[in-house]
Amino acid sequence: MADTQNSTNSESNDNANQANQTDQAVASGNTYELIKKRLTEQGGRLEAQTQTLNNARLEEFGSTQMQVIARTRIRTEHNCVAQDMVQVGDYLLFGYNVFMGLKRASNIKDVLSLYRLNEPVGNEEEYQLEEVDLKGTFLAQDAFVQDFNELYRYYKQTRLIQITVKDSKLLLAFQIGERITDIRVFRFALDFSQGTPESAQVAYVDNRGERDIELPPAYDFDWIDTTRDQMVNGKYPHMNILDTIFVETVGGDLTIKIEDNTQSGQGIYSEPVNDRTQSLTDAEIAYAKVGSLILLKILPYREEDYRYFVYNTLTEAVLRLDAIGQSCVQLPEDHGIMFPGGYYLQTGEYKLFEANNVGATDLRFKRKIVSPNGEDVLFLFYDRDLGVTGLFPYNLIKKQLANPIYCNGMALAENGRLVLFSDQSEPSRIHPMQIWHTPYASHEYVSELPESTSFY
Repeated sequence: MADTQNSTNSESNDNANQANQTDQAVASGNTYELIKKRLTEQGGRLEAQTQTLNNARLEEFGSTQMQVIARTRIRTEHNCVAQDMVQVGDYLLFGYNVFMGLKRASNIKDVLSLYRLNEPVGNEEEYQLEEVDLKGTFLAQDAFVQDFNELYRYYKQTRLIQITVKDSKLLLAFQIGERITDIRVFRFALDFSQGTPESAQVAYVDNRGERDIELPPAYDFDWIDTTRDQMVNGKYPHMNILDTIFVETVGGDLTIKIEDNTQSGQGIYSEPVNDRTQSLTDAEIAYAKVGSLILLKILPYREEDYRYFVYNTLTEAVLRLDAIGQSCVQLPEDHGIMFPGGYYLQTGEYKLFEANNVGATDLRFKRKIVSPNGEDVLFLFYDRDLGVTGLFPYNLIKKQLANPIYCNGMALAENGRLVLFSDQSEPSRIHPMQIWHTPYASHEYVSELPESTSFY
């Protein structure tokens, strides 16, 4: 009781001292500096308390990071270029395009193989990929075999371009013409009613899945085009966007202002345009409101490439981010935005990555995968022309994006195990694979673990 009383007295004395300091600072005109100092100190204490709480959370519930745990390889019968890979129940479905001189692919095994990944047992140290006989599997269904044979018989340029699982469907896409859009897509239905996804039943449906394989919209928000109703005329006319920022591309500059002032051409951001003679309505200007961010999409007159910007209403700062032009989606819990070149948070913090080393220039949002504990989110972006997938892991607690991983094929199992490979420059019979441990197990898998077992 005495300790409690002493603590209360101590806090009262501290508050009194702080009040006296405030009064003295106000009297001496140093109010701003004092408030800044106190807020900085409080922010430091809050950050330390948050870190302590997070450490306690990790000790109680655990956490797991993406990391390479093993390397293995697949050996194919013929020299081929590995194209794609996906997990289907217990199987790892591996697809490729074979090169055998003048001989063309003539059967399913020349394009598709099934493998089972066996984990190390006893004194073994390596994971083993065991090839599975196609007889009796979903790839041996008569209707699929017939459609597959007809495809390669009638279309001389046929090649496999993508394998994916989407909306409980397994989709196999083949290019049948000169353009990447000339495709034929085989559909299999995945039935999980008989058990867990590891024991999924796979039934062939048809070869008309072109619409099913389309990527989702590149943006999960809508761009709004500016109209004449938003014009504000004057010596330096501009477009009024949400009564917050004002944009124009006249007089030789693209200018972004935060004051509705048409008497001055000055703003918080400016850069030159190619055509100095353009009028306000010559440029194409669109915008989107995402939390505290306003995104801008601007095409000045007689220019071919859009320019993209982010305006932060909290920091009143503008940043040009052309990577948004490929694709852009919102981070969970209103954290900010994610795009193929990095991320931008509502706080103004951002991170940009250097150009990827696989030459992917048209990465479009494909899907996101959330870990069972909700802490980690994996964003997938896909370049259809190159068949490259970019994996962008984001942690909601740390508010950090890990370095992206690029691959040509990936197979994510229910237990969070990820197998992936990257394209080789030449056809080969040996195809190196990486095996990763990830937090992206399925919710069903984690919920069925014994109570004494923790996934994390």
